[in-house]
Amino acid sequence: MLAELGSALAESVTESPRVNRSLHRLRDAGYSLYLVVKENSEAAIELAPIDHRVPDRDPVFKIDGTDLTFLKSIGIDPTRKLRRRRSS
Repeated sequence: MLAELGSALAESVTESPRVNRSLHRLRDAGYSLYLVVKENSEAAIELAPIDHRVPDRDPVFKIDGTDLTFLKSIGIDPTRKLRRRRSS
């Protein structure tokens, strides 16, 4: 049912040149558009800035207490200091 709704919405959007132009202008301005459809058939449109990652920067990882507990339970301790390998 969800796939059918998604297809119907996509078809409606692609058939409208005005909607397509608006979406392209939003993307060009650096935004992503989200359509939220609620149970009672109300719809809301949300905008979010497109996340432009800098390719030469390392990603930032955040681990909360639950993540840390799980990782340690399977033998991974990300808080442990790494030992340097001896060069041969």
